[in-house]
Amino acid sequence: MKTLHIALISLVAATALGACTSNGTYVASPHERHRAAAMDLDTAARVKARIRADERQVLRDTVHVNVVNGQAELLGEARSAEERQMAETVALQTHGIKGVKNLMTLRR
Repeated sequence: MKTLHIALISLVAATALGACTSNGTYVASPHERHRAAAMDLDTAARVKARIRADERQVLRDTVHVNVVNGQAELLGEARSAEERQMAETVALQTHGIKGVKNLMTLRR
């Protein structure tokens, strides 16, 4: 029984180390990368939908949203600094967003 227990522990450790590179980072499988990309697309769509639903923002239809690993990037135009900030706040309040890079420009 003890031998089986040691063999099982060794197998689990070898499996965990098999995914680890020499510098200590883990390699994602194609499935994991695909799943992460799909989650980012879903999160981007939710952010975009929430911004579009916010009627306080006049140019809300010009906003484009990209998400990579939970980091949102906002592109497009706003009429004022307040609108630009509102879009950022809406994005930050969306589930799955860890941070926002607001690259929106102000329309004169």
